Amino acid sequence: MQVKKIDKLTMLSQINLFEELEMNDLMQIDRVSDMQPLKKGTVILGPEKPMKALFLLKKGTVRLYRSNAVGKQLTVDLLGDGNIFGETSSFSLNDDSVYAEAMSDVYICVIGKDQFEELISENPKLAIKFIEILSARLKEIYEMSENL
Repeated sequence: MQVKKIDKLTMLSQINLFEELEMNDLMQIDRVSDMQPLKKGTVILGPEKPMKALFLLKKGTVRLYRSNAVGKQLTVDLLGDGNIFGETSSFSLNDDSVYAEAMSDVYICVIGKDQFEELISENPKLAIKFIEILSARLKEIYEMSENL
């Protein structure tokens, strides 16, 4: 299923990371990103399927999980509409041992590492918003570890 250009721009504007950006900035992101519909059960990334990219979850639910040597899975996080995950060489929102699986039919926008790093170097507002998202995730991890 192909996403129309106007729909893609609307979807991009509703992702938390991009919600305050101007239309010109969204059009730049549109040029360097790929919007993909994925079916429930699709493993988006994992240790056997690494991908240096940032994934922007427009619609649906994605489960981040780890799997031990005997195949037991431990859910690390459940992400909903507007969340981001993945990594570039400069930033990581998860580690190499984490899987990401679509828990429902999802729409994701994929931005390659080089394109994302260029975007944040050219747009300070985007860089600050990304830092805020990283900080919030780190705070959640600290709070979870205190409750163990």
